Amino acid sequence: MIYWQGEDILIRDMEESDVSGICRADGEESEDNIRYFDKQFGHIREKACAGLIAVCQGEIAGYVYLYYQCKWGGMGNQGYPGVVDLYVWDKFRRRGIGHMLMDAAEQIAAEYSGLVYLDVGLNSEFGSAQRLYAKRGYIPDGKGCYYEEKVCGTNAVCRNSDELTLCLVKKLR
Repeated sequence: MIYWQGEDILIRDMEESDVSGICRADGEESEDNIRYFDKQFGHIREKACAGLIAVCQGEIAGYVYLYYQCKWGGMGNQGYPGVVDLYVWDKFRRRGIGHMLMDAAEQIAAEYSGLVYLDVGLNSEFGSAQRLYAKRGYIPDGKGCYYEEKVCGTNAVCRNSDELTLCLVKKLR
């Protein structure tokens, strides 16, 4: 399905052939990376999630997964849709592609629930994503930060890695 089509940008459902294209665009064609995206595509095939891809002037520019009943993150296993792994390559940023991917993901999520959530990393690598989600109206779930998907208590020891996150929620209706 096509969710958005403009002069230069197309947002559509991910296809199995996109797996190798994502890995090439990422410059990471390692076995581990290919296995990760193959696994994600298996979830699409099983109808556990939607995978959306952005194509800009014929090149893969970004992607996002929306799990219909997400198992991970701050609100995992509570029956809510969750946005997982939004990514736009640097050379395609600041063109609205992240917003377009999120528009499509939220449109799908609204078919399943009145709310959608995501977890975002707290280190500087996630700065662009943090700003994007704030601009889109996502707010913290109020439980503080999570470390390895568990609430990180006061004075708890943790590392500022990809595992240190904040769960953000958005009402869709």
